[in-house]
Amino acid sequence: MRGRTITICVVGLAVVLAFSGCKKGEPIEFLSPPQNAQGLQKYWTLPEFSLTERSGQAVGLPDLAGKVWVADFIYTTCPGPCPVLTSHLSELQKAIGGEPEVRLVSISTDPDHDNPEVLKAYAERYKAGPHWLFLTGKKDVIYALARDGFKLPIAPATAGGEPIIHSTRLVLVDKKGVVRGFYDGAADFAPQGLVNDIHRLLEEK
Repeated sequence: MRGRTITICVVGLAVVLAFSGCKKGEPIEFLSPPQNAQGLQKYWTLPEFSLTERSGQAVGLPDLAGKVWVADFIYTTCPGPCPVLTSHLSELQKAIGGEPEVRLVSISTDPDHDNPEVLKAYAERYKAGPHWLFLTGKKDVIYALARDGFKLPIAPATAGGEPIIHSTRLVLVDKKGVVRGFYDGAADFAPQGLVNDIHRLLEEK
């Protein structure tokens, strides 16, 4: 039992480090992603989904087929890590250099506020190009996609004023919609490692 208790404590610490906004004592359902952030193993295939891009167009998994993409979860009024995450994706956008088969995908965790017009203004603030998608939609669809698809923690804001809880990881997805890697998007960010992995996936048949 002692060994099991230690294991549970270690997992709990990993959960605390893996997402932002958690307040002490709050129970959060969390499915741990793989710990090898730089590996290109094939983990799992994402489920079908349909969300709305800032342009107003519907975007789903079939629309990303044949593309290598990097996803993150943000919201435009986030008081904490979201500006850092978005700035890091802006760096990644520059490092990729307009590669036509790559997409960046930012998914709002606050769809009640982040409608396409709001996301359009937010995207312009960070000079997002046409290959950087900003998605919104029904809250239950987004939360299910985060938890069950990407296996990342997420929880809505509370009436007491606690902010939305969401992961600060960047997730690398291959041309077939298979999750291939997780990267820390909130710490010091050097895009070259992720760029190298993106190019490795572009070369896969």
